[in-house]
Amino acid sequence: MSYACQRELFDLPDGLTYFNTASQSPCLNTSFSAGERGLRRKLHPWSADRAALPGEMERCRDLFGGLLGATADDVAIVFATSYGIASAAANLPLSPGQDVLMLEAQFPSNVYAWQRLADQSGGGIRYVPRGADFDWTGPVLEALDDGVGIVALPNCHWCDGALVDLEPISAECVRRGIPLVVDATQSIGVKPLNLETVPADFIVASGYKWLLCPDMMGFMYVAPKHQTGMPLELNHAARIDAPSMETGSGLGGRLKPNARRFDMGAADSMVHMPMCVSALEQITEWTPEAIHGYLSGLVDVIAQKAEERGFICPPKARRIGHFIGLYRDQAWPADLEAQLAARNVHIAFRNGALRISPYLFNDEADVDRLFSALDAELD
Repeated sequence: MSYACQRELFDLPDGLTYFNTASQSPCLNTSFSAGERGLRRKLHPWSADRAALPGEMERCRDLFGGLLGATADDVAIVFATSYGIASAAANLPLSPGQDVLMLEAQFPSNVYAWQRLADQSGGGIRYVPRGADFDWTGPVLEALDDGVGIVALPNCHWCDGALVDLEPISAECVRRGIPLVVDATQSIGVKPLNLETVPADFIVASGYKWLLCPDMMGFMYVAPKHQTGMPLELNHAARIDAPSMETGSGLGGRLKPNARRFDMGAADSMVHMPMCVSALEQITEWTPEAIHGYLSGLVDVIAQKAEERGFICPPKARRIGHFIGLYRDQAWPADLEAQLAARNVHIAFRNGALRISPYLFNDEADVDRLFSALDAELD
């Protein structure tokens, strides 16, 4: 299924071109309305609507799990990518002398917890440099050997969208018995990712980018074999068989026998939950396949116009499809992001790349507006 531009479902002013979903997505109009309903529950916490929260949490688990081919039992609700990665690192062993394998210049949320684990265990970190022509997959496969104890990767580089093909990588991890942890923040919900072809141990994603969710919300898939692990927090909601708080202390019980034991404390946010449900339902209705197909067409046009101007970017076979980073032989002007914003064109710079990340509210007229602004500023 394919879609036309869905700008009317967002509150973007006329004349504004927003190409920065990889930093922060605007929420859907329906999610904003759901958040207002949540705020009314906070304003009036005696409201009967508060009783909807447990069902909203389960709906979020089910929807996020559905994007991967997992069940609600496999999904924890977490604050952010860093929280989920820390949970994974706390539940995976690393033997002395073994390395955690990751990309060079990988996003910090999927780095620091592994550095600490390596320091504590007597292991190391193996950073894989990018290969020629924006190739990450080949170098990662070449680096996978018996000295690797954990593989922690995204499925694209956060700066420029250069692809990390997790299917052959995960197959090699399975063959060698190496756990795979995926930071899917820059891909889940907009690029198909299925556990049948990428059988990861943990998959973590912050929600405020491509999942269209509010800040401080994210999700973590936990493979069944890790669902008896130890969570970062020990809170009442993560337990079953605990005494009632209405008639007793609430202390006791056992940790839940599934991924729910890894939930962050206060996961039952009256404001955030209905917003997440609205966003994930819309993404599920659109489907990641259709979203990626639409955005890939826009990114192809962006790449063509960039190459016509002598800019450098990942080639089509080596990029994820839904966003792209542009480079040039000389550094970009230091104030270019601000100058483009003054023209109502919003992008981001990441590690030297001019990162352009569209969504379904963009069309080719936005691409033309972007390059007209670039031409004017770089003339």
